[in-house]
Amino acid sequence: MDPLGFLVRRVFAPLYEWKSGINTAPLRRRLMQSQYLPADRILEEQFRRFQVTVTYAYEKCRFYRERLHGLGLHPQDLKTPDDIPKLPLLSKDDLRENLDGMIADGYTKGQLIWKRTGGSTGVPVQLYWDEPANVFKTALVYRHNSWAGNYPGMKSAALWGDVEKKLPWKARLFHALFVRTTFLDTLKMDEPHIRAFIDEIRRRRPRILFGHGHSLYFFARYLADHDITDLGFDGIISSAEMLPPEERQMVEQVFGKIVFDRYGCEEVSIIASECEAHDGMHIAAEGIYLEILDGDETTPGRIVITDLVNRGMPLIRYEIGDLATTKSGACPCGRNLPRLGKVAGRTTDILYAPDGTKISGVSVLDTFTIHIQGFRQVQIVQERLDELEFNIVKSADFDGNSMKQLTEAVAACFGPAMKHSVNFVDQIARTGRGKFQFSICKLKESDLP
Repeated sequence: MDPLGFLVRRVFAPLYEWKSGINTAPLRRRLMQSQYLPADRILEEQFRRFQVTVTYAYEKCRFYRERLHGLGLHPQDLKTPDDIPKLPLLSKDDLRENLDGMIADGYTKGQLIWKRTGGSTGVPVQLYWDEPANVFKTALVYRHNSWAGNYPGMKSAALWGDVEKKLPWKARLFHALFVRTTFLDTLKMDEPHIRAFIDEIRRRRPRILFGHGHSLYFFARYLADHDITDLGFDGIISSAEMLPPEERQMVEQVFGKIVFDRYGCEEVSIIASECEAHDGMHIAAEGIYLEILDGDETTPGRIVITDLVNRGMPLIRYEIGDLATTKSGACPCGRNLPRLGKVAGRTTDILYAPDGTKISGVSVLDTFTIHIQGFRQVQIVQERLDELEFNIVKSADFDGNSMKQLTEAVAACFGPAMKHSVNFVDQIARTGRGKFQFSICKLKESDLP
C-alpha cells in the first residue's frame, strides 16, 4: 500500500489541476469510453475531425492556404478518406522554413507552448502547441499509461537521458508529488550509477519501470549477468526507440511478460501504445490520424501523421521519418482503436545493398547480427554504397567462428559485392539524449544508383 500515491490520485492531482486551470478529468473519462466504441464509429469520427482540421488550417494558416491554392485544392475536395492522398505531405524542412506561416491567425508564439525535437538524426525541428491541445495530449498519456498499470502518483523508476536539468521550485514540487520517479541517466550507465540505481529501487520499491528500449535491455542484461533477482515491477513501458524481439525476450526473462511498447514523438506526443493483449500497438485515434505509405502487415511503410487537436500550429500529413507495419483485425483486449504492427525504425536507419536495394538496419540486427555467437552489441554504419562498418562489443563467447558467421551473413543479406569492416569497442556511443542508434546511414541521394 502506498498512502501518498492514493492521496495524489484522489486529492492532490485534482487540486493541482484545479489550481492550474488544467482539467484532464473529463477528457480522461471520455477517452476511457471512446476506446471501446465500434471500430467504424471511431474511423468515421476520426475522418470528420480530419476534415475539420484541414478546413481550419485553410482558413487560419497562410502556409496551408497558399499551398492548397497552388495545387488547386480546397477543403471541400475531401469527401472520403480516399481523397486524403490529394493533400501534399508535410516535411521537416517545411516546418523549419515556414514556421511563422503555419501558426494560426489569432495566436502568437508567446501564447503557445514551445516544443522541439531532439535532432539526433539532423537539425532539430521547432513547433508549437496550443494549451487545449496540451491538455488533451496529457489526458491521452494518462489513458495509455493505465494500460500498463501506471497511474498518477505511483512510484516509478526510469532509464532516461538528459535528466539532470535544474528545475524551478514549482516543477520540483510537481515531480516530487506526481512523478515520483527514480532516474538512471542513460548517459551514465556505468557500474557506480547502475549500482546506486539498484539500491534506490530496493529502497523505494517502484511499481513501474520506464525507459528507452535498448536501455531496458542493457539494464536487464546487467541484472542477469550479476545474478540480481530481487527487483520486480508490475509494468515496464518501453519508449523512445525500438525494442527488438531478442532484446525484449531478455527483458521478459528477467522481469516477466510485463513489457508495454510505446511509440510517440515530440511533434505530436503519444502516437500508439501496446495494451495488455501485447498484440500490436493501439493508435491514439482521438488525437491523430495516422497513415502508413507503401507498407502493409509485413513490409514497413512511412508513417504520416495529422494532428487532430492542435489549433495553434496544425500539422497535416506530416511525414515523421519513421517506418511501421500495419495491423488488421480485432484486438483481444476489446478496444477498437486501430493498431500499428511494429515500429520498424527510422527512414534514416535504412541501409542499402550495392544495387540500391533498401534494407532496414533494425531488421538486419534482428535477422542475423544479434544471433551471432560472441556479439553482445552491434551497430552498423554505412558511408559507402558497397561497404558497411560494424561497431561490435564482444561477449565472453566470442571466437573465430563469430567473424566467419558475420561474413556469411553480410553476403547473404546484402549480396556478394558488399564489403565490410569491423571495429571492436568497449561500448557504443549513445545520442545526445541517451538513445542507442542501431544503424546509421550517411549516404547522400547522389550516392545511390
